[in-house]
Amino acid sequence: MSAKSIHQRFSEPPKLLLSGRLKQKALLMKPLFSLFIIAAALGLAAGCSSKSAPKAKPSVQAKKTGQVRISHIKQEQGAQELMLHSMSLVGTPYKYGGSSSATGFDCSGMIQYVYQNALGVSLPRTARDMAAASRSIAPARLQTGDLVFFNTSGSSKYSHVGLYIGNGEFIHAPSSRGTIRTEKLSNPYFSQRFTGAHTFF
Repeated sequence: MSAKSIHQRFSEPPKLLLSGRLKQKALLMKPLFSLFIIAAALGLAAGCSSKSAPKAKPSVQAKKTGQVRISHIKQEQGAQELMLHSMSLVGTPYKYGGSSSATGFDCSGMIQYVYQNALGVSLPRTARDMAAASRSIAPARLQTGDLVFFNTSGSSKYSHVGLYIGNGEFIHAPSSRGTIRTEKLSNPYFSQRFTGAHTFF
């Protein structure tokens, strides 16, 4: 049935005995009723085909992470603030997905919290996105406040992150033994899984 014939067939309101006011309302509704019928017919016609359209698979794309560069404070000053804030969290419980001192932290939640509270800098949420947003540097050039990354999951190059605090040490929120603490980069577990040094400065 064509859209035109549907319109002709259904554009007339039902013939009922209506009072004056109801008659006026019915006359006002006639153009809207006609538009509704035409739109419905066009929708049916557009949906007809011999094959149903394939359903689109939801796209799973990583969000593009913009580069983060800190320029409002020198690294020496920023490093002091980052170290003070991070050291005040030692002993805070590990919590997967955690990002507050009240509930606990995971590794990237701790880094995000420290940068936000010490320097007012918003960082991406995951270790992988932090690596993408920062600049890679040689391990020999690490300074306090830089990030150190590790592959602790076996499947992702950047599955764990810590904050370098100088003297070959970093602070992090590990899931094992469950609290924020410091570690040496020379610790065999971490030295074997170290994947890079990065900076936001």
